[in-house]
Amino acid sequence: MCRIVVLAMLAMAGLLPFNSARAASSFFLHDGDRVCFYGDSITEQRFYPVAVETYVLTRFPNLKVDFVDSGVGADRVTGGWSGNTSLRLKHDVYPFKPNVVTIMLAMNDAGGKPFNQHLFAIYKSGYEHLVAALQKHLPGVRIVIIGPSPYDDFSLKPRFPGGYNSVLQRYDQFDKQFAAAHHFYYVDFNAPMVAIIKKLQATQPQFASQVIPGRVHPSAAGQLIMAAALLKYWAAPATVSKVTIAGGTVTLADNTHISNLQAADGGVSWTQHDHALPFPMLSLHEVWPQFPPVNGWQAPKPNFKFINAPAAAIIHADHLYRHLDQEILKVQGLSAKHYMLSINGQNIGTFSAAALTQGINLARYRTPMLLQAYHVLAMVWNRTQARFYAWRDVQLPIEGYTPPWGGPDLILTGVSPAARKHIRTDGEELARAIYSALPAMLPPEREAAKPLDDHYELMPVK
Repeated sequence: MCRIVVLAMLAMAGLLPFNSARAASSFFLHDGDRVCFYGDSITEQRFYPVAVETYVLTRFPNLKVDFVDSGVGADRVTGGWSGNTSLRLKHDVYPFKPNVVTIMLAMNDAGGKPFNQHLFAIYKSGYEHLVAALQKHLPGVRIVIIGPSPYDDFSLKPRFPGGYNSVLQRYDQFDKQFAAAHHFYYVDFNAPMVAIIKKLQATQPQFASQVIPGRVHPSAAGQLIMAAALLKYWAAPATVSKVTIAGGTVTLADNTHISNLQAADGGVSWTQHDHALPFPMLSLHEVWPQFPPVNGWQAPKPNFKFINAPAAAIIHADHLYRHLDQEILKVQGLSAKHYMLSINGQNIGTFSAAALTQGINLARYRTPMLLQAYHVLAMVWNRTQARFYAWRDVQLPIEGYTPPWGGPDLILTGVSPAARKHIRTDGEELARAIYSALPAMLPPEREAAKPLDDHYELMPVK
């Protein structure tokens, strides 16, 4: 069995480095940006905001961007149970001083029934008020209007002629026109999700209804479609890293640096320092609750022996690896038929020489890099949970707001006015203390997202 010949100029193993700063400069978000996700219960589920934030952290670990989720169930453009629009913005947006605000509404505004011109007029005027208030209080804010995610009239029969999603699409059309007229950004969530539901209905009908279980609230995997639509609009690069080793030398090192390339025992080894981590896919290796509790639920750890079949079908149907998660390794000129790849001593898998020549996407495998990325995802989720606890279990009950479907309430019956005032003051101080601690949680997340040196070894299987 012939050895791979390593050329003399191994010092050039880091040839063709990719300029990660160039990719970051073309991305919508920039260093110092602060993003607020504003919306109703679909945003409150926290899945697409967490997915977007995790992508940004793992793809651009040196980019300092802050995120906050301000979704409230049953909200409309006019507000809801936690206050009217003015109060919502005062409590849930302005304190975080965002310079990017995404807005996704309409699911509740349209009333869940056939098109109603009166409700539509309220929506249009309410949107005008909402964005005018944002622009007044946040000069220079970049507003991203997101069309409403769909109501599932596709895997299930519509409840009335034409279906509710056709009503939402009229609101979506207004969103698009309104964004164009005011030079805002517009992103379509409805069409991509409908396309995936229809695709699954035709190919894997058992999974079609799992994109939006219950018709309104997407699953965690369904919200990956939403996150992908937003990220693609924001010019998110697909590349994690791309490496080609041919004839014993590195011919491509895209968004990574290669060193210590060596041949031994018919195989090849090298050290690789990527500039990004792979994007961990929500719920692919676990089952996430559709409505996670505000507090007391930590981000679950993935079980790589388990594949969530509906999530895998959704990810495959939307080509998420192709669009957002390309961690490609090509090794050409191999002499044996099969090779075992290990990274940091961990067995990744056995691959044919033909597959390695064509290229394998390591983002699909349980690598040390993916484990690190899932750790970052857990940190993002837990910080988001801390924000929701301070907001929903402390701040709003203290101020007398209680969701109509039940939730934390501050019972002060029989308490003296002085004691009531004291309790509320202490509660507000607790909420502020938690909020003040949130920024301190960001540096560890960014540090955890920084790629490390990884030692690769590719050995022939005898």
